[in-house]
Amino acid sequence: MVKKDKRFLFALLFIVLSAVAARLVVGLLYFNAFDTYWYRDWAIGLQDGFFNVYTRAEEISLDYPPLYLYCLYLTGAAYRLFTIDCSPMMQMFLMKFWPIFFDGLCILLVYKISEKHGNWTALFAAASIAANPSQFFGTAYWGQTDQLLILLLLWSFSLSGERPLLSCIIMAVAGLTKYQALFFTPVLLAFIFRTHGIKKLLYGIVSAASTVVAVFLPFMLGARDPLLFFKVYLGGADTYQYCTFNAYNIYALLGLNGVEDSNPAIGIFTYSNINLIIVLLIIAGTLLMYALGRRVNVYIGGLLIMDAIFVFVTRMHERYLLVAVPFALMAYVTTKNRHFLYQFIGLTFTTLINQAAVLLRVNDGNVFFVPYISFIIDFISICNVILFIYIAYVSINYFRGKECRYDLFKTKKRDFSQRKTANA
Repeated sequence: MVKKDKRFLFALLFIVLSAVAARLVVGLLYFNAFDTYWYRDWAIGLQDGFFNVYTRAEEISLDYPPLYLYCLYLTGAAYRLFTIDCSPMMQMFLMKFWPIFFDGLCILLVYKISEKHGNWTALFAAASIAANPSQFFGTAYWGQTDQLLILLLLWSFSLSGERPLLSCIIMAVAGLTKYQALFFTPVLLAFIFRTHGIKKLLYGIVSAASTVVAVFLPFMLGARDPLLFFKVYLGGADTYQYCTFNAYNIYALLGLNGVEDSNPAIGIFTYSNINLIIVLLIIAGTLLMYALGRRVNVYIGGLLIMDAIFVFVTRMHERYLLVAVPFALMAYVTTKNRHFLYQFIGLTFTTLINQAAVLLRVNDGNVFFVPYISFIIDFISICNVILFIYIAYVSINYFRGKECRYDLFKTKKRDFSQRKTANA
């Protein structure tokens, strides 16, 4: 048991407050209506009726599951106070408040999860998230909701070893935030089965399903549509039917950004057909690792499956890999394997450039890198493919109980005793 030390708690408080303050300052000064004004429309639309909002989904272009709508309802109430024509800085505060708030909670959660591995380790992990430029960009500049998803996924995975039932419930809540949470479900279920057995797994699945029904039921009644759940999730998945939509992966490297995945790829197979095969192979590989692995780690599985899906699965967006960044950090914290720290740094770089290339290009067509956008897409796509190979190599070796043979940044210790004996 790691001894509590008030000095570390004060340091944590300073890190969190500094991170939130920096995000607020940048968030208020950098005006971004791209995507955020969709949230504004939803927030205002919710004031006309909360539980029946999906009857107006097409009118306000609503394609999110219902959980984040609770936050946006409060934002819409604030708009009634400040009006829709309030100052640009107030607009940014209202739109970016929740992402920055959940970003701060992520820092606290990372510290709490890492605390059992030592006070210094926990402080390092919290500072790494607080100062991470990719996470910073997504909240302060863009104002996206990914931090809520990251918060819930990390919370769910952190409970999977000791409280599997609650872990499944929180995973269900994550799935009610953004459908990308479904990518992590095979990892969580496989880990719970491996560590707790079939009985706890089944209890967890039933609890998760009950949570989903409980949250969706008022909206189903409000919309008078018993199939609303399927319409929301299938409709969201089918919104952007492209091989890739600004996600710098294998499809972007092949020049297929913005190309519909219904186009033929090989013979009679479309990219969508190949995508289905790839998804099944990724899930099967994940289950096999947890079934046969000599040792297992839930964060490594989450990192590997998300990276594999981002690189090889169609319909990815630029921010989908962002959630893998803290998972790489937690893989390092829980294993002390330096390779995962290198991956944390590498993913921070590629996700930051991927986000910036999209957002800054939309908001300012004269930014310095626009003439080089094709080079940036190819370069970051290659980096992401190489990172996947690296992540797969390190992760599979971990599950096999093997150590990675190569570490470019680790110097070998010299054995001076043997040298002395030889010289004698």
